[in-house]
Amino acid sequence: MALKDFVSILRPLNCAMAAFGTFIGYSVSIQAIQFTPQIGIAMLVAFLICGGGMVINDFFDRTTDRKLHPNKPIPSGRILPKTAITYTLILFIAGIILAAVFLPPVSIIITIGFTILLIAYSAVLTKAKYLGNFIVASGTAFTLIFGASLSGNYFVIAPLAMAALFANLARELIKDLEDMETDAGNKITLPMILGKKKTESFIFLNYIIAIIAVYIPVLLLSFGKPIFVIIISVANFMFLCSFGETLKKDYGRAQLLAKGAMFLALIGFLLGVM
Repeated sequence: MALKDFVSILRPLNCAMAAFGTFIGYSVSIQAIQFTPQIGIAMLVAFLICGGGMVINDFFDRTTDRKLHPNKPIPSGRILPKTAITYTLILFIAGIILAAVFLPPVSIIITIGFTILLIAYSAVLTKAKYLGNFIVASGTAFTLIFGASLSGNYFVIAPLAMAALFANLARELIKDLEDMETDAGNKITLPMILGKKKTESFIFLNYIIAIIAVYIPVLLLSFGKPIFVIIISVANFMFLCSFGETLKKDYGRAQLLAKGAMFLALIGFLLGVM
């Protein structure tokens, strides 16, 4: 067991994005860029809980991964299943303890609640992926709300979190379209239930909801400078391009555009308070 395996199984980039989302949520909620010890701890909590979710997901997927992803740390034998569970518990418990000691009550509730959701997703809902999609998609939305929970001001961040939820849900469904063959017999996904055409329509609906939601702070709450509107408009255009690529069956490019658009949108959220 090498240190690099314990790092890679965390998906450190995803965990760093969870920490970044927490900082953005806090910054938007206080309308300023300000780093304090408390937000630093909250970012660490988000990193740890996200990492725990990644590890436990690989633990429960280990049987399927032996066929589909044999080089991952657990199916390859580089990390034993019991070691992975211990690692997961350490990450989750460390995150919850930090939240309990240093963060407000609402932040603690979110930490514990999302930990339970991540465990439920990996242990129960991976087979019913059409339900699990909502948990995965809510990841970015939860980090934004989690950051805002430090100040208790949710008016601006709530519609931005809603936009993140629906945009990420669209991306999850695009991935399901791409994975229909490999998921067959292993998982039940929305494309399997609705078919490709209806799933494409649902993806478009999710993108439209996200696009509308992200402008609510500008139109109703006087949030954001012109740079915010410009950046989120570019991100929204990229989301529509992602849908266009979905219709062309280029699911890999569609997901890449969606990821780029989400990252750009998050940068826009942060610049909106500068």
